[in-house]
Amino acid sequence: MKKFVLYSSGICNEVFTKDICLIPFVMQKYYGYESSILTYTKEQNFPDNDKYLGHMKITSIENDEHLDRELESSDVIMMFGIYDDVIDLIYRYKRLNENGKIYLKLDINSYWLNSLHVNMNNYIMGALKKCDLITAENRNSQEFINNNWGVRVEYIPNGYYEFVSDDYINYKEKKNVILFVGRVGSPDKANHILLEAFARIENEIEDWSIELVGNVDPGFMGYINEYYYNNPKRRERVRLVGFLGKKELKEKYKQSKIFCLTSPSEACANVFSQAISNGCYLISTDVDGARDITNNEEFGCIVPVYDIDRLSIALKETCLNEKLLEENCIVAQKYAKESLNWIKLCDKINNFLFHKSS
Repeated sequence: MKKFVLYSSGICNEVFTKDICLIPFVMQKYYGYESSILTYTKEQNFPDNDKYLGHMKITSIENDEHLDRELESSDVIMMFGIYDDVIDLIYRYKRLNENGKIYLKLDINSYWLNSLHVNMNNYIMGALKKCDLITAENRNSQEFINNNWGVRVEYIPNGYYEFVSDDYINYKEKKNVILFVGRVGSPDKANHILLEAFARIENEIEDWSIELVGNVDPGFMGYINEYYYNNPKRRERVRLVGFLGKKELKEKYKQSKIFCLTSPSEACANVFSQAISNGCYLISTDVDGARDITNNEEFGCIVPVYDIDRLSIALKETCLNEKLLEENCIVAQKYAKESLNWIKLCDKINNFLFHKSS
């Protein structure tokens, strides 16, 4: 049985159901690997690992000798992002384990890519060339690197893995809800753009509401209280739901017709695939990954970053187009099951690593 090891210098509970840990989990469950996480974190008690990933093995690095033993015994090591410790480990791994495979998942957006390009050096480039597989979450980054860096990068979007049920959702189950899931009120999510756009059209889509799911940034409360003060009826139409478990979150996705993300920057948000797989119509700012995930706006609409006017128009037109929303509910789910499911995406990763074909 081949050993698939995820290296992450630090680990926390919230990442166990995201891409970084889902890949080794799926590799173990469906493709015959023995997967583990190699980290400097000493903590071993992670509820989501126990609840969702079947207590995937975590190895806490004790010292350099221990690290070397783990590297030597692995068949595949997966790393995440172009960071100093990752670059150093690539060299270390190939020195110790010449036949081992290195999989580097870039987790890269255009801003970070531009900075890396300006600051590229022989040490970083040498490490990249030692990797057996490099993947980018969006096609813009993939194409730029392939054309400019002299290394081969494959496209693997951030997909979805359904812990509850992957059955098709009937449109009749859905309500007139615009959903957001994430760090509510965090500056890098710019939820105020959605709320301001909604305020401009709230009287024209009177039977629609917004649900913001996730832990709320304390700094957001001043804004939201003023937002409610300006129109008390909004308290019933714009709801802060809070953090939800997987089962409750699945119900929110099932019941929502639209998912809206207003971030100024993303590599490929995990929620994109989750939304589309649940038949939601995706309205997003023009961030990396949005055009790829929507198949060039086949399953959604893209608006400029921070453009409240364009967003309000897109929201109004979509909310009032029942035919579009109903048709999207089915075709988006079919597309997601075929192209965005982590089980199928990991099959591609496995083939890239050992068969050099998709």
